[in-house]
Amino acid sequence: MKTISSQRFLDDAIVEFKRGATTYIVKVSPAFEIDGETFRVVLDGHHTLEAAKLDGVEPGYEEQTASQNDFVGLLNAGNIDDFLAMAHFGADYFDVETGIDVW
Repeated sequence: MKTISSQRFLDDAIVEFKRGATTYIVKVSPAFEIDGETFRVVLDGHHTLEAAKLDGVEPGYEEQTASQNDFVGLLNAGNIDDFLAMAHFGADYFDVETGIDVW
């Protein structure tokens, strides 16, 4: 499964603050499939994810439900394109591990 995001901008001050945290929790969507490949989207915790990478810590991933994130309701209804449009942060979607665009 690929964890993807469309938020490339990170505020260094926020990342540094997150590095001092004792937990590294990243909120993600439920998994979904496109063209036979499985994905999940980072919904919140982009700065925390970067902090975890810098600190060499494996982040915890918390899968969001529709009651926690309205966009997940679109995904649960099978509206993947609408979900991706609503969860979009401005850049092309990319693999958070490699930084390479996925589409």
